[in-house]
Amino acid sequence: MLQGQCMDWDELPPENDEGCVEYKWRLGPEHSHRRVDRLATQMKFRLAEGSGKAFYLLGVRDSGFAEGLSAREHSEAVSVLMAAAGAADCILLLEALGCSTRSKKGRLCSVWRLEQRQAAVSKLSKQLHLCGSLADSLPRGRCRMEVAAPPVAKEMIEQLALGCGQ
Repeated sequence: MLQGQCMDWDELPPENDEGCVEYKWRLGPEHSHRRVDRLATQMKFRLAEGSGKAFYLLGVRDSGFAEGLSAREHSEAVSVLMAAAGAADCILLLEALGCSTRSKKGRLCSVWRLEQRQAAVSKLSKQLHLCGSLADSLPRGRCRMEVAAPPVAKEMIEQLALGCGQ
């Protein structure tokens, strides 16, 4: 389903009520604080099911149909998802962003990895400490820290625009 930040949007099974994967077709500004709190509770359940990790697929119906969202709808859905993640003391990481191939051109779908904030901070802290320890052994003035990161968002968006016919 998800390999190397590439997603096969045409082969999604129906959503399972158990497990660490949740489909969300739309999450708009009409979602109240109460709805965000319910999403945060749901996130905690999905995290428990996935031993500390969960995946949220935006633009996907419960049937597994990747209908996609307009750019505006996608942005709104991400904002709601981030608010819920914050309420659940979690972080969201973009894993994949693509176009629905079975729907209108330009409709976006995305995969977000949800992790508990403390676990993610701890992991990053260990990586930075390791980099810092290595840097200590270099001659003064020759120290440079590098952190591996996924492809730059701008490049992803440009590629998406080309692939979606926008």
